[in-house]
This record gives sequence, structure tokens and C-alpha cells, in this order.
Amino acid sequence: MATKIHPQPAWDTAYNPDVLLNLVWPRPRAYQAEAALRSLPPPLVRRLRLYGAACARMVWDVLPPDARNAVLLSERAADDPAAEAGLRAAAVRMRYGPITFQHQAANAAGWASAGQFAAPSRAVGPPRPVWNPVEAARETAKALATRAAGPAPAGGSPVSKAWQVAWNRAFSAAREHQAELVRDIFPPPQYARSFSPEWRTDTVTALARQMDDSGDFSAVPILADALQDAGCTDEVMLGRCRAPSGVHGRGNWVVDSVLGRE
Repeated sequence: MATKIHPQPAWDTAYNPDVLLNLVWPRPRAYQAEAALRSLPPPLVRRLRLYGAACARMVWDVLPPDARNAVLLSERAADDPAAEAGLRAAAVRMRYGPITFQHQAANAAGWASAGQFAAPSRAVGPPRPVWNPVEAARETAKALATRAAGPAPAGGSPVSKAWQVAWNRAFSAAREHQAELVRDIFPPPQYARSFSPEWRTDTVTALARQMDDSGDFSAVPILADALQDAGCTDEVMLGRCRAPSGVHGRGNWVVDSVLGRE
């Protein structure tokens, strides 16, 4: 196999997911789901949709059933365009200026699927669905930070230094996790991804299929061992499987490579 171009250093070290997304997606070209799906290449839309859903899953424990359902439908729509109609019907009702971490979490699910903000009183027609994985990530990080620090003082009162430190710490930790999600879902820029058919042994294929079907990607490091046993020496691919962060999820680009996606 040809030698692969190693990813640029920023890809390996950045803690801000927006820095990484800038390398694979020229900044948000559309906030409306319809426009985004029309203007972006389908493979990119798929990965962005899975990234937004993965971010929303970070607050899964506080999402109401309807928001969880919308995120699940968004994941399904990534690989099945026919699920788009059901996704629109399950639109999450979103709030302007959310004040609790539960509201922020629900907004994250809306941005990750096809949410709807309440229409202003003077608006004409029904509210339009919105979809933007960048906003889904930010709202998720805000929700986790607000939950960790506690609610901000009411009435616009100044926050304490301790509250701000706790909020910033939790927000940064969430964003660092999201940066790992980007690295897990998007192949590194300038990386010439190729997958030898010889590596698709019964064991490799079975591991990838089981993770993809179950949604449990804890066996990705084991997949690296199976790939090596099959003769794979691609350091970038094996390194992704064995990422020290242990962050793996639906859309993992190595699993997608095994399954012949893109």
C-alpha cells in the first residue's frame, strides 16, 4: 500500500472542535436544513449530521423522549434519506435564550435534528426547521457547563468567580470531547484514505457490522488488532482506533471504511 500523508499537526492537537470543522467544512453555509442538504455534498452532510447527533448524545440523560427520538431519527436520516420526512414531523420545539441546562440540552437536540423555534408573533406561516451541528455542539457544551456550575443568578446579577471557573472548566471539557468526536467521524484532511480488500476478513467485517448495528463502538480498539492481523499497517487508521481518548461513536471513519462507505 502507498504511504499515507500524515495529518497536519493541528488536527491531532486542537481542543476546539470548530478549528477542526473549519478544516473539513468551510464555515456554516446554511442554518436551514433544506438549504444545507441542497448545497453540501452528501458524504459531508452525513458526517455533519452524525457529529451533531453525537454531541446531542452527550446530554442524553436529560433529554425528554421527543428530543431523543428526533436525534435517533437524525442518525437514521444520515444513511436513509427516506427518514427525512419523519424527522421533520418530530421537530423539537426550541427556546430563544434558554435559561436552564435542560432547555439548552433540548435546543442542542433541535440543532442536531430539525428543530423549530417558536414563531414570533408577527411571523407569517409556520416556523421553519433548523439544522446546524455547530450550534448543536455549542448548546450541548453550554448545557453541561450550566449543569456543572449550577444556575446563573436570577435577574442578571453578577456571577461569582467560583461559578465562572466551574462553568468554564466544564465547557472546555465538553468542547475537548467534541474535538475528539470530529476526529472520530471525519478522516483527517490531506489523508489519502484507501482500504485494501484483503483487510476485510470475516473477523474485521463482523466487528464493524456488530458495532454499526448495535451503536456500541467500545470494540473499536479491538478492530485495530483485527486489522493488524489482516495485514493493515496504516498508522493513521490504527491510531484512530486506539485513540488515547477512547472516544468512538456512530460514524467512526475506520468502521465506515471497513463497511465500504464513501
